[in-house]
Amino acid sequence: MTLKRTLQSICLLTVHPNTTTSVILQVMGDDGSLLPCAINASCAALAFAGIPLKHLAVAIGCGVLENGDVILDTSKAEEQQLKSFAHLVFPNSSKSVDLKEPQQKDGDSERGLITSITHGVMSEDDYFNCIERGLAASSRISDFLRTTLQKHTPDYL
Repeated sequence: MTLKRTLQSICLLTVHPNTTTSVILQVMGDDGSLLPCAINASCAALAFAGIPLKHLAVAIGCGVLENGDVILDTSKAEEQQLKSFAHLVFPNSSKSVDLKEPQQKDGDSERGLITSITHGVMSEDDYFNCIERGLAASSRISDFLRTTLQKHTPDYL
């Protein structure tokens, strides 16, 4: 349900009324951070399929260790040893959906949090530390996604 709501929040549903879009994911293996991986893969699939999007979504998994350190993109083994973890989804710049235009620098990027799922006991400081680290990492994932989409876009678009 989290995946469905996240994808619905980024799709422009009014562009093609009375149309159904299905996203089918097949998990071939799970070494942790499954939900962020599924969200990133689904977002890329929607963009490749030409589905109109408000913006791209970038998901990241953050884990909090007993000593308060935050680790990103946790493995299954690391998830078992964490005090708590959060799966965070951030919006990318709305310009990133238009594959022909280069990304605007920080002035035009959207801020916010699309989805936040937490597990375990997490202090407010730990949560905000996860958001800060996740946002920093999401910019690198955004750059990778944008580069990949630009490489695979036909020249006539």
